[in-house]
Amino acid sequence: MKKQFTLLAIVLFLNTKAQDPLILQPIKADSLQPVKKDTSWKTSGFFGLNFSQTSLSNWQGGGQDNLAGNAILNLQADYKKGKVEWVNKLDAQYGIIKPGDFKLFRKNIDQLFGLSKLNINAFSKYWYYAAQVDYRTQFGPGYNYVGDSITGRAVSDMNSPGYIQIALGLDFKPTSYFSITFAPAAGKITVVNRQYLADEGAFGVEKAVVDTMGNVVTPGKKTRFEFGGRVIVKFKKDIFKNINLDSYLDLFSNYGNHPGNIDVVFNNLLTLKINKYLSANIISQLVYDDDIIIKRDWNKDGLYDNPNDIYGPRVQLLTTLGIGFGYKF
Repeated sequence: MKKQFTLLAIVLFLNTKAQDPLILQPIKADSLQPVKKDTSWKTSGFFGLNFSQTSLSNWQGGGQDNLAGNAILNLQADYKKGKVEWVNKLDAQYGIIKPGDFKLFRKNIDQLFGLSKLNINAFSKYWYYAAQVDYRTQFGPGYNYVGDSITGRAVSDMNSPGYIQIALGLDFKPTSYFSITFAPAAGKITVVNRQYLADEGAFGVEKAVVDTMGNVVTPGKKTRFEFGGRVIVKFKKDIFKNINLDSYLDLFSNYGNHPGNIDVVFNNLLTLKINKYLSANIISQLVYDDDIIIKRDWNKDGLYDNPNDIYGPRVQLLTTLGIGFGYKF
């Protein structure tokens, strides 16, 4: 009798729990919906490593042995939501070469460039209010060479020079891969951290005041500010299958000092994707700055009076071709 009563109590307990509405809750249909992915941000990038070696032995055509390598890194992060667009970009390139039997490696390309640009849609779908800040310099010191020896002190270095630029204006963007920025209000800050370069007035900063004996009375200024206008043209697109062109043209005019002398920076990177891990790239750079004095003393007399001597602003050109590892992401 006692066992039967115990069994009946267990059955009643289980039946009561099964009928309890707190045990079994209906699943809402909304909770089964997938979470939408945020598509406001889009990121892309490219990393490349290129190496080359040339060895000659009894080569009738002449030439010189050399060993070279360079690295390229491009990163971009774009935000777009509603009327707001925000573009962030980083370009870094560095290369070295060892010619012939020389022991010293010399750099043949060195660039660090970053920008951040904010666009807010203005009076039509193609025009935006634009604000951009960018920074340009190099990674390490650059030297002049005679044979396998460095002559003198570094002629450039990180932030010697460095350029910080700000642009405010309107952006015309008819497509996602092309834009022109018109910035009537633009600032340019030139930085020369190495004091002896600042004392020389390198890269346009105010040089030092010296006495008749050549002693520095007032050190050269390490910064220079210019106010003017800028026009910036950007193009980045796959022009053919697996061939991408990234082009950037920057024109700056100083309103207060020879506004007709336009500073020009024109960078191009052409990337050819061969397969998943192999690529070829062509780097082309053109720079003209009326404040950068190019010096070449042909006969080493320090007078710069020979027809072959160079002393003044000049168009600077750099072109490299590389084939090697490349990964696009």
